[in-house]
Amino acid sequence: MRILLTNDDGYDQPGLLKLTELLDHDNEVWVVAPLHHCSGASHSLGLYSSMELRGTGRRRWALEGTPTDCVKIALMEIMGKQPPQLVISGINPGANMANNIFYSGTVAAATEASLWGIPSMAVSVQVTSPERKPRFDTAARVTGHLLERGVASIIPIGTVLNVNVPESGPEGIRGIRWTRVGRFARDITFRQLEPGRVFAYDRYRSLPVVESSNTDVQAVDEHMVSLTLLDSDRTSGAVPPDLELFDGSF
Repeated sequence: MRILLTNDDGYDQPGLLKLTELLDHDNEVWVVAPLHHCSGASHSLGLYSSMELRGTGRRRWALEGTPTDCVKIALMEIMGKQPPQLVISGINPGANMANNIFYSGTVAAATEASLWGIPSMAVSVQVTSPERKPRFDTAARVTGHLLERGVASIIPIGTVLNVNVPESGPEGIRGIRWTRVGRFARDITFRQLEPGRVFAYDRYRSLPVVESSNTDVQAVDEHMVSLTLLDSDRTSGAVPPDLELFDGSF
């Protein structure tokens, strides 16, 4: 299979390298990833700056741009008439669940691929404290297992398969569960570097909200691999209220 790999942490980060190592044996793997760390970049573009592309090896590039830029450059300028059959973004150190998916460069890169009609996955592994080493080996094994089971062939056009792996090793994983997006509350504080003028994040934590079952957050907390299909069509399924909004003029 022809696979494009990217991430939001940088081309030389261990999660991406572990995934590349695993998939390179039986697939044609291409890598186009950011030159610099881009966590929290979401779906941003480098519209107002030039982007240097550096070759780092055979079918390997680092781009001075965002994760979304990496996917666009890969599809339009590098892979050309032989597009990937699958795009995988990751492995991210830290889960991308609940409303955090809107900030995630990892998820955004996979979303960009889905907008091109290419099956895509975002893969992240839970890390609950700075002292814990991300289990990239476990997340890579889970990704390989999913591909062996044919998951790439069942991802609907225009959607992303968002994969979140618990931080426990393989022996601690209890199973795989299809989930929906949960919710996080925010615990955020800023510090003022220059009073009233210059700010920096002091604390940024996501706190799970108690809600109904079958969310990505709940699954990972229960040591289950969470699989969530994210739709690029943002149209809400809620029924609009029955209001007369226009009577012929403003």
